[in-house]
Amino acid sequence: MKKFWQDFKKFISRGNVIDMAVGVAVATAFTAIVTAFTKGFISPLIALMTGDSSLDAMTYVLRPAVTEIDAATGEELIVTPAVELLWGAFLQKIIDFLIIALVLFIALRIATAVSNHSKNIRQNVINALTNADEKAAAEAEAARAEAAEAEAKALAEANAKAEAEAAKCREEEERRKSEIALLTEIRDLLKTK
Repeated sequence: MKKFWQDFKKFISRGNVIDMAVGVAVATAFTAIVTAFTKGFISPLIALMTGDSSLDAMTYVLRPAVTEIDAATGEELIVTPAVELLWGAFLQKIIDFLIIALVLFIALRIATAVSNHSKNIRQNVINALTNADEKAAAEAEAARAEAAEAEAKALAEANAKAEAEAAKCREEEERRKSEIALLTEIRDLLKTK
């Protein structure tokens, strides 16, 4: 028996049961509101059109009640009760059902529209973030390519400058060698004279 109560406590403490209980309480209150609306507004309008006092009073008598008068008291006693079709009460329940169904339909339509709208907003935000990430990645790639291109250009310029410097040095060395050769030749000519 102790396990039964522990399981029951666990069952009751779950969120779904509490949500269901709140839903039942709200539905009961809503049903009371709809019933009061039907009895207070719709029933009198229907009764006004049909001439009866309320929807509950609208019946079809299949067999009338059999009565007799009590000789001692003079009161009318029902010997056999009447058999009636209570179509007015049935009509009232149908109206209650239709109103509740209409309100639930409208509430579900609104909830679905809000849910779809929030999904669209969420998807748009995700798309925007994804596009921003892709754009940032493309910009970073373009910046890397531009930096690599600038580095290659600077390296090419440095190589060209170094090669020009080396060519200048070679020319200078060639000129010096030719001057030395010329001076050596002049010295040798002067020695022979």
